[in-house]
Amino acid sequence: MFIEQQKPKDFDCGYNLDLMIAAIPRLPEGEERINYAKRVVGLIKQSHPNWVSEDGSSQAAWDYLYELADFDLEALGIHNPFKTGQQDDAK
Repeated sequence: MFIEQQKPKDFDCGYNLDLMIAAIPRLPEGEERINYAKRVVGLIKQSHPNWVSEDGSSQAAWDYLYELADFDLEALGIHNPFKTGQQDDAK
């Protein structure tokens, strides 16, 4: 009946970040999933403002998303903009 809870992987972001990351594979493929992943990175950026550069980009936040996810984000169509040469527009 209840969701099994464990300590959050990141105490600054909290348990909701874990739930948001776990929901990524259940989202429909395409832009909706990509935009949702960007919102997750945006939450990481807000929780760790020292990781964000002056232009608003954060390679550390994207790397952290990949570290926290228990599944292959690349296989789900979510690509790290710092590895693909795209702009980090996650907010």
